Amino acid sequence: MAYPEVYLSRPAIALPPDRLDNDEVIRRIRQNFKGDEAVWPMIEAGIRRVFEVSNSQYRYLEPDTTVRVADFALRAVNEALETSGVDAKDLDLVINGSIAREYFEPATAMEIAGKLGLDPVHAFDVTSACLGQLEGIQIAAAFLSMREDFDTALVCSGELTRSFLAYDIQTPTELVYKVAGLTIGNAAAAWLLRRTPFEGGCLRVLTGQTMSLPTNWHLCSTPIDGSFTSFSSDLFKLNVHCAPEIRRCIEKVGWTPDQVDHYVFHQPSKNMVDKVLSDLGVPQDRGTHTFHLYANTASTTVPIAMHQTLLERDVKPGDKLVLSSAAAGFSMATLAGEWVA
Repeated sequence: MAYPEVYLSRPAIALPPDRLDNDEVIRRIRQNFKGDEAVWPMIEAGIRRVFEVSNSQYRYLEPDTTVRVADFALRAVNEALETSGVDAKDLDLVINGSIAREYFEPATAMEIAGKLGLDPVHAFDVTSACLGQLEGIQIAAAFLSMREDFDTALVCSGELTRSFLAYDIQTPTELVYKVAGLTIGNAAAAWLLRRTPFEGGCLRVLTGQTMSLPTNWHLCSTPIDGSFTSFSSDLFKLNVHCAPEIRRCIEKVGWTPDQVDHYVFHQPSKNMVDKVLSDLGVPQDRGTHTFHLYANTASTTVPIAMHQTLLERDVKPGDKLVLSSAAAGFSMATLAGEWVA
């Protein structure tokens, strides 16, 4: 079945007020350290090594623990509606892709839709780790294909780490599976999807590609009760699957990797982004790097990278773009499209 004719708006993003550098993160860990003092230099050296290799520099964290995930997402949603010239009452579908949430039910998308004054509307969550937004876009495209009465969809998320981000590293062993959490930041993002183009430029989505390797489900986790953990060295080995999946996606529209003008990837670290570009055989400047500016912001990294691409580059009508993310699970989602004015 042919991919439906759908257009993706420019993304809107929102960031918390507090920006932390690497030294502040290490200071917080030192403040919470109660272990053997002789071990601390080893822990600090390990953290600094990870920051150096990944090119970690800054991340934004929300200091107000009372901010709701839905309200945080709405900061980006309202901007997306305004800049796209869309009235909230014209939304037919609201999909939230956040990992963060206050409760198991109802869907956080229901709270977002309710606070937009939408009644009735179809609203639900997509829980797929860092793939939340890209999966949401593909699901929204499917709804627009199936439902003639649906025209405009909102895909959004708000990522707040709160107690899931651990500053209580006490041993080198804990460092192994907790250090990846120190390169995570908070952000909200939103974009719109509809059958007709948006003024000021948008992406005509041409195709999508998804896959999962579930036997790796245990490598990265945000538990119901506890701290985020990631066995990064094992998880990053799965990076070998990224370039082949991206190739499969763009082959559907008859492209080769060198024909793509802009690669917009999830940002687990700079070297991971560079590795995928290298595996694709394309110049490093075809990819956008945001990890040093915002860190890994989970489901919002791809819209943030797209936002940065539009800030830094002259994206012209007809330019070919690839949006792709990998996530815990291990899962991948990729979109290919052309920029239209």
